[in-house]
Amino acid sequence: MKKHLKVGVFRTTYPLPSEVFITEQVKALNGFEPLFVCRDYFGKAEGSKVVYLHEKFSKWWWTFTRSASIFDLSQLKSLSLLHVHFGPDAVMAMPLAKKLNVPMLATFHGMDITRNKLDLLTSKRPTDLHYAIHLNALKRHGSGFIAVSDFVKNLLLKAGFSKDKIRRIYIGVDTSRFCPVPKISHQRYILSVGRHTPVKGLVTLLKAWGRIEKQYPDVKLLQIGSGPQTAELVQLIGELAIAGRVELLGRKSSEEVRSYMQQADIFALPSQTAPNGASEALGIVFNEASACGIPIVSTLHGGIPEAVLDGETGLLVPEGDDVALARALVTLLSNADLRAQMGKRGREFVLESFDIAKQTKILESFYGDVITKHTASAGRQSA
Repeated sequence: MKKHLKVGVFRTTYPLPSEVFITEQVKALNGFEPLFVCRDYFGKAEGSKVVYLHEKFSKWWWTFTRSASIFDLSQLKSLSLLHVHFGPDAVMAMPLAKKLNVPMLATFHGMDITRNKLDLLTSKRPTDLHYAIHLNALKRHGSGFIAVSDFVKNLLLKAGFSKDKIRRIYIGVDTSRFCPVPKISHQRYILSVGRHTPVKGLVTLLKAWGRIEKQYPDVKLLQIGSGPQTAELVQLIGELAIAGRVELLGRKSSEEVRSYMQQADIFALPSQTAPNGASEALGIVFNEASACGIPIVSTLHGGIPEAVLDGETGLLVPEGDDVALARALVTLLSNADLRAQMGKRGREFVLESFDIAKQTKILESFYGDVITKHTASAGRQSA
């Protein structure tokens, strides 16, 4: 693929602390030159160029009208493709792709296809309302759709997306960065990484830990993340009288998360279906932990069984079952050989199926296919 081909990577707000995977995927591109396009831009884009809206009124106007003319189109005219992350953002970007006359790909990450329509329609976010109203138009006019797991692919098919337009492409993990290292921490701990939202199942995790923590006085539960459920989690920790055995560490950088993963005994995140229907599409943190050689304890939920091989790279239990979760934690905490065995197999599995270099080659191949098809279609129309 020629290096000069440019792809616009669109996200309404970029970058977000919980979406490092977007930046990592862009960094792994080899045959395309990326240009970030967003409404709100915070921070650095790893040396890539960024086109975003500077004025408050421009942001407001675009949010309510989706008008492509709000963007500086002169900076975008060299794009060959627009790759949008998340379904609602794809609806927002449709007019821009049409204005630029470029094909548009949309990656669905899970919550954008698992949330129910009533939740979208009653949302106070204009982007959610646009998504609910224009979803069928996206199905018709989107050039292609990327599902981050087979679980998401099946949901897209069930929702009426064309089978011919869908590709399952995992995001992938940089296995040179997320890798096993010698243990240097004297503190044994279970690590959990996830936003403080119902879908992450952190209430279940705390209850499970409360059942067994006295059996393992040398082990702590460390949780990295933040979100709307934080106050509830803090209260539950108090009610369970496990304040000295749990540490809520708040947000951490990707590098810090990696360091915590590499020293953990177990990675635990018992995701579950949220009241609004949101589910875990795959959970790249599972791939990252496995790449570090750490065994997983999680749930038979969403796309997780694609990321965690039950009985091989970790243990999966029914969602919302703190008793079964506690039992799985005990199984691994009490068996160092089993932890090592599952960790080793987890690393092998990620190298086989989730290496970011391999997955990005597949992504770039899809880019090429979509661009070629769009060019051929444009040629036929002009003939």
